[in-house]
Amino acid sequence: MRKSSFAALALIGSVALVGAAVTPAMAADENTVSNEAVTIEVEPGFIVISAPAAPVPLASSAEGGLLYAGNDATATFPDITVTDEKGGKADWTATVALTDFIGTAATNTADETISVTDATYTPGAAVKDATLGESTVAASGVLTTLATTQAQQSATLVSGNNSAVWTAVLSVPIPLSALAGSYTATLTHSLIPLS
Repeated sequence: MRKSSFAALALIGSVALVGAAVTPAMAADENTVSNEAVTIEVEPGFIVISAPAAPVPLASSAEGGLLYAGNDATATFPDITVTDEKGGKADWTATVALTDFIGTAATNTADETISVTDATYTPGAAVKDATLGESTVAASGVLTTLATTQAQQSATLVSGNNSAVWTAVLSVPIPLSALAGSYTATLTHSLIPLS
């Protein structure tokens, strides 16, 4: 009986030693590499256009800046800016439109309205921010028919955030029939994001 008991204990002890010797080696082999996915989520921003907000007076290049019937009224609009922070590849087009000039008397007679039929709007070359993403921005040249929305700058091959700044010149012929007085119109700069 004692031999049997001793043999059983010896066998158990030997199994315990084998288990103790093998387990750490297997654990080390299984944990030498650990891969985990790490993600970054970049949120899209917005695309906006900005232009001078204050009323812009038009003047004559002749007559010491004073406007008379028969003159061309001109104004320069600096710092028209498109800021595209969408972080994508969508092209965009900047547009412009102009209403007729209405006299302050506002009786809507023909001689108190200066039509924009013969007005011109000339956007200059855009300057891009070289520290941002890619885009190719092209001006449309001299624009007429301003009573309807016209494309003035177009960005293609967009990749990532981008921006463009330019200056434009507006010229409006004053008809000989125009009455003396103050006239007001609305110049609208807008933006069409393309997909």
